Amino acid sequence: MTATATDVLFTTELRPNRSATPGAVRRLALILCVILIPAGMIFIYVGAWPVFGFLGLELVALIVLLKLHHRRGYMVERIVLTAEDLSVERLDPWGRRQCWSFQRHWVQVNLENADDLNGNLELRSHGKALTIGAFLTPPERSEAASTLRRALLHVCRPCAQQVV
Repeated sequence: MTATATDVLFTTELRPNRSATPGAVRRLALILCVILIPAGMIFIYVGAWPVFGFLGLELVALIVLLKLHHRRGYMVERIVLTAEDLSVERLDPWGRRQCWSFQRHWVQVNLENADDLNGNLELRSHGKALTIGAFLTPPERSEAASTLRRALLHVCRPCAQQVV
């Protein structure tokens, strides 16, 4: 049985790890409110009322940062391998979609500084490079690289057997 150019031979999704659920983020924001608002009231009572405004600004900034950090967890990188190409589709937390495509026969999976937090997992082909999985931990990045290499090798193996 031969695969056509549009048959999906391998697919995977890369997602960042987020331990907090939306409910946990809301509970943390509520706890911050319960602590900072009474603390601000104490400052108003002792006559240092400008402190209440700054505590309010800090509270708003903390809640916005919590929401943004949690929302980043909804980033998805979908990697699809067909008989002809390897394509990467990146969907960011705000719904913007970016797509890249590489010829399957020429794509290389490079893992630089595998044990470093700032290491890169790259797909390279014809002088172009795309960094994927920047949000992954070093062990997850190594696992993703080896999985992609195995998938590419597995797909290319039938080609080599047909030539012989």
